[in-house]
Formats: sequence, C-alpha cells, structure tokens
Amino acid sequence: MKNIFICLILVVSLSCRNKCNNLHTSSYDIQIDYLGSPSSDLREMKNDSLYILFDGNYNEDTVRIMINNNLFKELILTTDDVVGIAEVIKTIKYEDVKNVGLRINNGKLIFVEPENRHYNIRLNYLDSLATIKFYRRFPGFM
Repeated sequence: MKNIFICLILVVSLSCRNKCNNLHTSSYDIQIDYLGSPSSDLREMKNDSLYILFDGNYNEDTVRIMINNNLFKELILTTDDVVGIAEVIKTIKYEDVKNVGLRINNGKLIFVEPENRHYNIRLNYLDSLATIKFYRRFPGFM
C-alpha cells in the first residue's frame, strides 16, 4: 500500500511538472502599421476611452496589456470561429494614455507610443505575426 501511495505521488508530481513546462510560449514577428493612422481619418470618435480589439488566431493564449508601463489587465483569449474576434476591451480615457504595451504569452513586448492619442488599437495575431493597426473606428464596429 505504501509503494502504491509513493508511485501515485510520483505520477502526480510528474504530471504537474509537465503541465508547468507546457505553458504557452510565442515566437512572433511584430508589424506596426502607422500608414493607416487615425490622423488621416477625420471621423468623429464615439467614445472617450481606448478600445483594443484582438482578432486572428488566439487559442487559449495569455495576453498582457500594459498602459503607461503598468499592468492593466491579463486575459486568456480564444478566437470565436464565427466572428473571428477573441475580445474587445475598453481601457482608460484617451487623454490619460501615454503608451501601450501588449505581450502574447511569453513573446516579445509590442510597445507603441503613437503621436495621436485619440485612436483604437487592433492586434491581429495570425501565423506567427502580430500586427498592430490604429483606427478611429473599427471597421464594422463603433
């Protein structure tokens, strides 16, 4: 009985170790599209806060959102296959945003300090490429 108990403890501890080692890690390239920046879009904003839209191919990926060098929120995202969006979150007022950092799993930090602060951010994560785009209004939203 004692040997069975010891074997059970070993199996459980090895199982826990394997789960800990299987944390998502991401290796991705970063592309920041400043060409379509909101400065050329003269439409009125309907909101006073920064929104971040996450789309692409998230599969239980951990995303950390930093605003002004402080952790704002940590999310676990999975893309909805029907609409292609994992999440849209509202953050803080535009006037208070100086910079935004985004990190997918344990990958590289995506850091932006746009000149024009009245914008929304879209983070598209697809095929090892994380693409940031800026919008006054998201296409089909807001």
